[in-house]
Formats: sequence, C-alpha cells, structure tokens
Amino acid sequence: MNKKALIFIALCALGLCIGETHAINTTSLALFNTNKWEIAYPPQGYEEINLQGTLMYGISPNAVVAGASDNAVYIGFNQSFGNVNISIYNGMGGLVYNTVVNTNVQQVVIIPFTSAANGSYIIELSNAFGYADGEFERN
Repeated sequence: MNKKALIFIALCALGLCIGETHAINTTSLALFNTNKWEIAYPPQGYEEINLQGTLMYGISPNAVVAGASDNAVYIGFNQSFGNVNISIYNGMGGLVYNTVVNTNVQQVVIIPFTSAANGSYIIELSNAFGYADGEFERN
C-alpha cells in the first residue's frame, strides 16, 4: 500500500476523508488540504471549542470550527483568512504552542496534544483582520 493510501485511511479514521485529501509533511502538526469542503463541526471524538471573536463572522457559516480531544486540537477553516497565528496557552497563561498557518492553502489543522498536562487551556487565532479565542479542558 502506498503512502498516500495510508494517509487517506488515517484521515478517514479521524472522520476527515471527505473530498480529495493531500498531506503536507511537518514535524509538529499535521495539515490537510480538503478542497474547501464545508466543516460544520469538529469530527467525531472531538469536543467542540466555543470560539468567540471577529474571525467567527466571516463570509462562510461557521467560518472557523474547533474541537479538542485528549490527544489533539482540531481547527477547521471554512474560508480563507490568509496567514493565521494559532497560540495555545495553559491555565496559568503560559504559551504551550504557537504556529502560523496559511489558510489560503490549509483548511484543517490538527495539533497533537498528547504530552500536555491535564487542565484548562485557551486557544487564540489571530491575523491582521481579527481574532477568535476559546477555552477547552484536557482530562
């Protein structure tokens, strides 16, 4: 079985195999291009993160959706926002993760979160045009 087939099977296991799927190899997070399909909710196994802020009122319904599981944080963009800074802070305000994603290319971001301590976290998404943030728990 080739590498693309294995990636596709893994995406389907996460509930992300709608449309054509391409993987981009990175060391700290997995990014997937899904041909801009509509993402209404995080996939099965993720608890929805209630995001608030100006990025939530884009031209698409549910312009940004996010969810968290014990193993990962999921973010889906239903429209392009250009470069978006993604930051995750622990309950004490310490930065535990930061990256920039080009939403012109990537619509789904999955951030592995297996080594994080249990507790409360805040996720912040921001760019020159706005922001969104929300809280989630890791148990």
